[in-house]
Amino acid sequence: MRLAIAEGHKGIGFVAPNPLVGCVILDHEWRLLASGYHARLGEGHAEVNALAHVQNPEKLKGAHVFVTLEPCVHQGRTPPCAQALAKLPIASLTYGLTDPNPKVSGEGVRILRTAGIVVKEFEQLRPELEELCEIFLLNMRAQRPFVALKVAMSLDGKIALPDRTSQWITSEESRARVQILRGAYDAVLVGVGTFLHDNPSLNSRDPRFVTKATRVVLLDPEGQSLERLTSAKLLAVRAPENVIVVTREAARLPKGVRVIHLPLQNAEFPLVRLLNELYLQGITSLLVEGGAATYAAFVGQDVADRLYAFVAPKLLGDGLSWLSGWSAGSMDRALRLIQPRSEALGEDVLITGRLGVPAKSPT
Repeated sequence: MRLAIAEGHKGIGFVAPNPLVGCVILDHEWRLLASGYHARLGEGHAEVNALAHVQNPEKLKGAHVFVTLEPCVHQGRTPPCAQALAKLPIASLTYGLTDPNPKVSGEGVRILRTAGIVVKEFEQLRPELEELCEIFLLNMRAQRPFVALKVAMSLDGKIALPDRTSQWITSEESRARVQILRGAYDAVLVGVGTFLHDNPSLNSRDPRFVTKATRVVLLDPEGQSLERLTSAKLLAVRAPENVIVVTREAARLPKGVRVIHLPLQNAEFPLVRLLNELYLQGITSLLVEGGAATYAAFVGQDVADRLYAFVAPKLLGDGLSWLSGWSAGSMDRALRLIQPRSEALGEDVLITGRLGVPAKSPT
C-alpha cells in the first residue's frame, strides 16, 4: 500500500476534479507484477494503468490488487474500474479508503464481492491515505475548494521587514518546493497588497508544470490593481481568462480577465461565498500565498485546511508577522497542526499539517 500511495502522488496537478489514486498488482505468490497511477484527467485510472503494465495476462490468475481508493463504478470520462476488475481472475483486492462520492461509495466493493473476489479495507496508513486524497475528500464533503496556506517565514514568524522587504527569507531549496506546490494546486490566491508590492508571476517554474495553466485569484476590494494589471507579470505568463479579480464594485478590467463581485463583511470578503463561486468555476484546490491580512482572513473565517510553513533559520525582530490581525483569543481556541511533519530543505525546515483545533484535554 505504501508503494500504491507513492504511485498516486505522481499524478499531482493533473487529475482534478478526480482524486489522486495509485494501484499495485501482485501475482498469486505475492510478487510484484505491475503498478500504475491516475496520471491525467480523462485518461486511464490507476487500476487500468497498472493492468496495462502486466506483461503476461496469465499471471493475473489468483493475483492480488492493492489500490488507495475504492474502485469506481460510474461511467465518466473513462469506463468504470470495478466492473473491469470483476471480469478478471484475481483473488483479492485491498483498498485504502471508501470512496466518499455517493455515486460510488460501497458499490465498488459490492460488485467485486459478487464476482467472488475477496475484498478488504486496509486498516493501516490512514493518515497517508487521507493526505493523498485530501483535496477530493474535502471537495465531496464541503463542496468547495481545498485551501492550503503557503508561508515563507523567519524563525520568529516574520514574512517581511518593516519596509516589506521579503526577498529572500527562505532558501533556493524552499523556493523550488514552492514551484511544485503551485503546480499541484488548481489556483494560487494573493491579496492586492502582495500584488502591488511584489508584482509576482505566480506560475510554476517546475519542469513538469511549465505548460499547466495555473489560475490566479486576486483579492482587491477597492480595485487598486486595475491600472497595473495590463502590464503585470500575472498576465505576462498566462492568458487573461486565467486571472480572476475579486472586488466589491464593478470594475473595468483588461479584456478577458474574469471578475467576481462580492460585498465586504466586517472589512473582509465572505470567503465561504468566494470559495463556493470558485468551486462552481472548476477550482478544486487553492494555494494561498499571502499577504498577512489574507492569511488572517482565511484562518479567521475557518476556511484554511492545510499549512505549508517554510521556516528559515533567521530572526528579523521588528517586521510583518504572517498572521498579523488574527488572534485565537484563548489557549483552548488556538489552532494546531494535525498530524504534522517536517522536512529539511537546505538550511530551512518545511513544516506541514492539517489546520484544526486541539482536542479538549481530559478533566
